[in-house]
Amino acid sequence: MKQLAACCLATLLYLLPAQHPAAAGDAAAGAPAAAAAALWQQIFPNATELGEKDAGLPVWPVYQVGSTIGYLFESVDFVAIPGYSGEPINLLVGIDSAGTFVDVRLLAHNEPIFLHGLGEAPLLGFLQQYQGLSAIDSIKVGTGSSTAITYLDGITKATASVVVINESILLSALKVARQKLEGFEPAPVAEVRGGDFTPLDWQALLDKGYVRRLTLHRSDIEAAFAGTWAAAMDEDLPQGDAQPFIDLYYAYLNVPSIGRNLLGERDYQRLMDELSPGEQALAVMSSGSYSFAGEDFVPASVPDRLTVQQGSLPIEIRDINFYDYHPVNSAYLQQFDSYKLLRIKPQSEFDPASAWRLSLLVSRSRGLFFDTVTANFDGDYQLPAFFFRYPETRGYDYTPAWVLLWESRRVDIAVLVLSLVVLTAIIVWQHRLTRQRPLLRWLRGGFLLFTLVFIGWYAQGQLSVVNVLTLLQALLHGFNIRDFLIDPIVFILWLYVFASLLLWGRGIFCGWLCPFGVLQEMVAGIAQRLRIRQWKIPYHWHTRLWRVKYVLLLILVGTSFYSLTLAEVLSEVEPFKTAITLVFVRSWPFVLYAAILLALGLFVHKFFCRYLCPLGAGLAIVGRLRRFEWLNRRRECGSPCQLCRHKCEIGAISPAGRIDYSECIQCFECIVYYHGETLCPPQINAAKKAAAAAVAQPGIIAASSQR
Repeated sequence: MKQLAACCLATLLYLLPAQHPAAAGDAAAGAPAAAAAALWQQIFPNATELGEKDAGLPVWPVYQVGSTIGYLFESVDFVAIPGYSGEPINLLVGIDSAGTFVDVRLLAHNEPIFLHGLGEAPLLGFLQQYQGLSAIDSIKVGTGSSTAITYLDGITKATASVVVINESILLSALKVARQKLEGFEPAPVAEVRGGDFTPLDWQALLDKGYVRRLTLHRSDIEAAFAGTWAAAMDEDLPQGDAQPFIDLYYAYLNVPSIGRNLLGERDYQRLMDELSPGEQALAVMSSGSYSFAGEDFVPASVPDRLTVQQGSLPIEIRDINFYDYHPVNSAYLQQFDSYKLLRIKPQSEFDPASAWRLSLLVSRSRGLFFDTVTANFDGDYQLPAFFFRYPETRGYDYTPAWVLLWESRRVDIAVLVLSLVVLTAIIVWQHRLTRQRPLLRWLRGGFLLFTLVFIGWYAQGQLSVVNVLTLLQALLHGFNIRDFLIDPIVFILWLYVFASLLLWGRGIFCGWLCPFGVLQEMVAGIAQRLRIRQWKIPYHWHTRLWRVKYVLLLILVGTSFYSLTLAEVLSEVEPFKTAITLVFVRSWPFVLYAAILLALGLFVHKFFCRYLCPLGAGLAIVGRLRRFEWLNRRRECGSPCQLCRHKCEIGAISPAGRIDYSECIQCFECIVYYHGETLCPPQINAAKKAAAAAVAQPGIIAASSQR
């Protein structure tokens, strides 16, 4: 065990050094500007000057003797699509004045397949393929025969990552091209259908969601600042929650059924006359001790305490001064302490038919030149599609990355779904199958081989504790199901595993669908054929060693709240990436660690599954909610019969005969013995007693007749 600990430590030390500067997410936060300053001449060798970063659109203009020859920008300033790690990949993109890609450089990422697997060389090679292509081209990762599409060579085992990179590059470049270059049509923006009007009162506007409400109380504000130095420092907050800190309402005004009802006929018409073509307007109203505009608000400026976002893009809003020189004719607006009409210019590419989000900012500061802590409080907004229509436009045919990945893996998805149907049938009819021991073993052996070869090595469907950590962070910081659709095989497997956890517990995944678990069973089979003597671990030590995997899970979950990147590094305690994702083609410390775990399986059946697997620990916790406990037991199990306990190679049966479903891998071997008339001691004894009674029965009858 000392050698194992030393090897684990060596592997961890190998993982932790900062060998991947592009992966240091926090450190790289201020690095892009420096990277642009350092790389612009490499990307544009004929350039003579790099301009200041544009305050309106976050790009750096690149000049040659005073003339603009291109632009540099970071992809995350425009789109922040999560990669396989759950974090966006940041790229420095250079396009020329015609919209052609000059170069794409990697700035920051957390993709584990590149950081601790393939290395970054394949990723850098992939990015070189963009040179000479246009931002308006339809570029896809993969192979095809369409002349209208440019296909890029992908990276084996990293398909999800490179599809996300491709989408990030194209969407960010297209946004820049549409704002800065001629010949690029703007993105299609919905137009309001004119002439449709339905009279609605204030309550109806609220009920239909045309006017949205965001109410905050003292408890909400204090909860947002809890754990920071700014906690409980605002004495001006209303005491208790009887009075709101702010009661805020907001609405989109261009739709007649909203704007006319809210502002009144006269003011709505004046607003429409005042807006330029393509401009749009919002109304924001509030009461309470906090003003959304701020005490120092300057009319016709951008409010400091409000922001609007659509997708990952910020939308600029500016006060219209609408009521500075005109009376308020709306009875609805007059009931509020503060109200503003805000303008959105057409250059923002704001699409009123798509969802958007309004955020109220509340800040606390230690002074003018000291730290400031800001809390954001969000409110969503989405109007029905019948209010809008889309004009015909020409431009980049955008298909979300997850849709492309699901389309490209149609056959794999069909095979996986069919296999899960087969597995479900095996589980449902387990009692029939276990009566035919040879058939069950052939079925189980065949399915395990399928799991290893197809699900694991081919389809890359090895589930990991990293998936759990990413899900926890998403639930806390904004869950978006599209982030998890990026890998269809993993997504489908997780849906099935979660359903099976609630029905039958952890065992279906650990015993049937875990590729590394299959490898361990194969090693155990080799040990059995070679007649390698197994280490007998006393039951009281066995149950204590179970706890190690729960401690590892706790460490990983706790670390993920401090740094998800560090948690991903520590999750290398799972050898899954080495043995399954990369099929042992990896640096020697990783291969040695995985080999040691498998070698231990020669002496202790599924050593890693039993004592070290943090994913198994997490599944066991959720599996406690299971609906069924259907592995049948007899009253003789445990007392006096101990056969199943000794035959259970995973050690999931207690001396008392009880099955611990948190450790059971649902191999059904105990059910084989349960139904085996020549295997189960209670059945054998019962059969012997019945036979003895049958033999004695004729003698009893004869004695009775003589009387």
